Amino acid sequence: MTTYNWRPFPAAEGFVPYLLLANLIIPLSFLFREPVQRLLPGLALLALFVILYRQLYWTVRWVPLLLALQVLITLILAAVYHPMYSFISFLFINQLSQQKTAFIVSIASVFTLGMAACAAPYIGTVGWELSIGLLPPLFGVFSMLPFTIRIYAQYKQMAERLQAATAQVERMAQQEERQRIARELHDTLGHTLSLIALKAEVVEKIVPRDPQKAAQEAHDIRQTARSALKQMRELVTEMKVVRLVEEFGHARTLCAAAGIEISLPERLSEWDERVDPATAEARSIADGPLPLTALQETILAMCFREVLTNVVRHSRAASCHVDLEVEEGCVRLVVKDDGIGLTAEQTLKAKSRGLAGLRQRLALVDGSLELDSHPGVGTELTLYMPCVIRNVESR
Repeated sequence: MTTYNWRPFPAAEGFVPYLLLANLIIPLSFLFREPVQRLLPGLALLALFVILYRQLYWTVRWVPLLLALQVLITLILAAVYHPMYSFISFLFINQLSQQKTAFIVSIASVFTLGMAACAAPYIGTVGWELSIGLLPPLFGVFSMLPFTIRIYAQYKQMAERLQAATAQVERMAQQEERQRIARELHDTLGHTLSLIALKAEVVEKIVPRDPQKAAQEAHDIRQTARSALKQMRELVTEMKVVRLVEEFGHARTLCAAAGIEISLPERLSEWDERVDPATAEARSIADGPLPLTALQETILAMCFREVLTNVVRHSRAASCHVDLEVEEGCVRLVVKDDGIGLTAEQTLKAKSRGLAGLRQRLALVDGSLELDSHPGVGTELTLYMPCVIRNVESR
């Protein structure tokens, strides 16, 4: 059963539909000068016009028919009462501009010819004053404004597409960087770690029979491990480090543009006070309160970026809360929104497929994630990153 929506206009339209109702002032000022027998039919037509105007914002299928009826009412009022009633045409100009060009041209032609016929009897008595008064609704509305609005809408759509394309290029660059990191980790460390594992098995087998040789193998393992550590440091040095604090700054900007209120960890504000914004080389959080390596911070920052992008795109949330905590053995980053949430089926699908990329990236550094979502309540995604016990070595 479909329930009737008693709200005058959709909340998303803002105050514009109400502001356009001011165009009724001129027709009403003429109408209330009429005797009662002409006043009542005129009020009835204006009331019907306003009802049709309201319905333009609540229907899609019947918009062309509603526009045609409004044009007909406008012409009847202009013919029976006064041509200045044409000012009510400003009420539906926005919806007219969204129709097909052929429909706009047809309506404009009918309206122009109709208004010319309605104004003709007044030319001899009123003269050019009436012609000047009719210029805004006649030429401004039906000859220029619909097409101007159409061009603006197309420009806005093109700008949105360009922005989406730019975001897509950025995402592709991020993906390429992630794949490069994965390849470097696999190619640089995969062989070395396999060698360490193999030598460890050899040591385990020969310790009872030949302790001296086992000691030599253990020495080789230590040297190989040092070599792997050196390779890792070189990789991290060459790698483009994505800083978590920078992603938090981008998060503020992105949520502000999307109209989402975001709250970030207090520890970030304290840390920001120690960073010179004019300095390009900002100190990493990894060197501050959080025990993360540059690689861990990069992966955590990338994952946070993707999670927040999904919040802005799909959650329809009004607010988002981000929490960052250091627990025993791990760093925990929580992103929680108050959006539409996910059904049980959607949650299962997200866990199995939608979050696969995040899981793979976190798995590179033994990280993990958890998803908790309910319809109408919101979504909470928690990223876990293992803490690092730093070894201070002489170099």
